[in-house]
Amino acid sequence: MVDIHSLVQQLLQPGVRKSVGVWFFPLEYLGQEEDIAWRLGLQPLDARGAFLERLPEGATHSGLRTRYAHEKLFEFITALGDEICNRNCLLLYTFDLLLLALEVDAREQFWKATLKLPYLRTKLIIALPENARFLLSATAEFVSQIAVGSL
Repeated sequence: MVDIHSLVQQLLQPGVRKSVGVWFFPLEYLGQEEDIAWRLGLQPLDARGAFLERLPEGATHSGLRTRYAHEKLFEFITALGDEICNRNCLLLYTFDLLLLALEVDAREQFWKATLKLPYLRTKLIIALPENARFLLSATAEFVSQIAVGSL
């Protein structure tokens, strides 16, 4: 595992194949994610809010408890990465709320697909509180894409 500055630098290198990283941040950063993103030179995005905005009009639930929920979340991540943003890397916060809705197997399938995503236009860092490590089971294979600790 690396620190957040190393992860940002690694993802933003020209021609790098990896497009998604995960940062387990200290609990005292909760509520400060936007400010922290700007300090890191990243564009902040409330992932839960953005996900809900993309639901069809009149939808009464997120669809994250369905059989193909991991695919729905993967499509969301891919769409974000394919968009052009003001910065070339997004810090996605509140993503833990989306992951909590998934069954454990669906969560594992999501991570295996997401952390292998190559060459997105916009790199993505999924920020999760440090006490949410249980939401990521695929740590050994993707250790270089996982950051821990404070700024």
